[in-house]
Amino acid sequence: MLRHPDGGSELMMRGAGLTETATATCEATTRSGVGCKNAALPGGPWCHGHHPDRAEDRVRIASAGGRARSRPTTENAFTLGEAEQRARDKAVAQANFRAGGLDTLISTRARQLKDDPPPPDLQRSQDAIRRAETRRAWAEWHRGQADRHRRTLTDLVSHHEEQAERLEGVM
Repeated sequence: MLRHPDGGSELMMRGAGLTETATATCEATTRSGVGCKNAALPGGPWCHGHHPDRAEDRVRIASAGGRARSRPTTENAFTLGEAEQRARDKAVAQANFRAGGLDTLISTRARQLKDDPPPPDLQRSQDAIRRAETRRAWAEWHRGQADRHRRTLTDLVSHHEEQAERLEGVM
């Protein structure tokens, strides 16, 4: 299970890819009345544009106009910690987005495979490979068990021989 270090969205391995278990989109509504489609920040239901704790940042940056992009000033410069947090938030949002797309691809392909089974000769060859791998695994297990029993029995025989010699020496 993958988890963002700040307690963000949880991702679980399922099948061949990642699927998201938490809601990844912002729960806010835009000015036009449509649901926001931005990725939610880790650990919360809102994106950066709708998060209430970041309202002051949005106002400060908006009031700076074009200056915020062209010339960094001390009033709109981020601290190193804020920059690292934003980078982590962005990376998690991108991973959530990719995971959702991968999940769709995997589920679509799984439906196609269920509706369209493999040809019988391919199925037979896959079954034969699986049986051979299983036989090899069991053979390896039995070899390991034989070695373990051999060591145990050798130690047991040695122990009994020592006991017999000790008892014969006492008489």
